[in-house]
Amino acid sequence: MANYMTQAMSYGQLPRITYYRKQSAPHVSHAESGAFTSDAIQHYADTHQVPPDAVEKGRYLSGQGVPTAGQTEEI
Repeated sequence: MANYMTQAMSYGQLPRITYYRKQSAPHVSHAESGAFTSDAIQHYADTHQVPPDAVEKGRYLSGQGVPTAGQTEEI
């Protein structure tokens, strides 16, 4: 089973999106996890036309399977 990083993003009453990306290694670097979070924030902000600094970050998880619940997006 492949390992993925996952993190949900939301803003107010707008839909929550769980983003995911395949990890390059079982234990990712802070640079890789940080880039994933930044990309997810930017994608959510661009998609919903909200300021990136207003996007609410969910809990970051690594070593996960592909998320299937709710709205998901691979980045």
